[in-house]
Amino acid sequence: MRNMKTLYYSPDTDYSLVEMPYSEWVEVKEPAFFDQIADQDDNHWLFLQQKTCLAAYSKVISLMKVGDELYKYDGKTRKALWQSGRLQVPETLKAQVFEITSADFAALTAEAQVNRLQTLPINEIIQGIYQELGLAFTSERIKSGFIYEALNIALRGRPRALQDKRLSHEREDIDLKKAIKLFSNELLFIDSLNPKPDIFVTGVLAGALIMLGTHRDLKEYFTRVNNRQGERKPGAEDPVAGLIRTIERHRIDDRAMPSLLSIELCRKTIQSITIWEEGYESPLFWRRKLVTGVDHMPYIREMKRAKHIDDQKDL
Repeated sequence: MRNMKTLYYSPDTDYSLVEMPYSEWVEVKEPAFFDQIADQDDNHWLFLQQKTCLAAYSKVISLMKVGDELYKYDGKTRKALWQSGRLQVPETLKAQVFEITSADFAALTAEAQVNRLQTLPINEIIQGIYQELGLAFTSERIKSGFIYEALNIALRGRPRALQDKRLSHEREDIDLKKAIKLFSNELLFIDSLNPKPDIFVTGVLAGALIMLGTHRDLKEYFTRVNNRQGERKPGAEDPVAGLIRTIERHRIDDRAMPSLLSIELCRKTIQSITIWEEGYESPLFWRRKLVTGVDHMPYIREMKRAKHIDDQKDL
């Protein structure tokens, strides 16, 4: 921080007291657990502002220092009051700075993520991550946030409920923020199509993320799929028409096992794309029967190599 001034430091307790401009405090990073820290309500801080002898207390906040990085610990309510104008914005703040280890910070972050999953619907968590990453989607299919299982299938090959936590590569939950950032370009492209929810169901979306993630040029393919622009000739159909018919078939199938059907549809989406890549003139391009699906795991491994995330256990 450019204008932060140390007022007191104790090497024995890893504690310091600093003074910093309000404008710099606003820029300090907020950890995943910032919103979960208990805080006094609005009336508490508004009361302090009205009492001259206590007003200085409202300008004392706490920070955590992890290595060389500072993070906000408290101040959630006051930040909202300052930004709304209900509480007068101070020129400077006094900050108590506590040093914690990277391991402790990681543990607090992991616990916060678990708590968020337990208290909020998963799509709302995902929508919050969109905001954190500055991703502004316009299509209902993507902006609604219902992409959790598609992300799990795209990264792990199956929905979270079907993953084996005894396996090292499936023990951890996927880091949603990392996963959404990883697939941000793919999601933005799909969003630009204004994807139809009844076409881009979970399995199709997962297959799209996998194949787009390998840097294939599939704009025409997915545009045609979304617009149901498959082609047919006597006794045969192209991969687009075949996938659309497959999606419709899945819609009327028994929905008692939706997770397994999503995996199956992901495999069939990938097979449809590989047939599309054969080209219009290829005899393989035109089929009489519906696609049966291919093993999707080699394509997931290819995507992970392309994105350099082979060794990341939380993806």
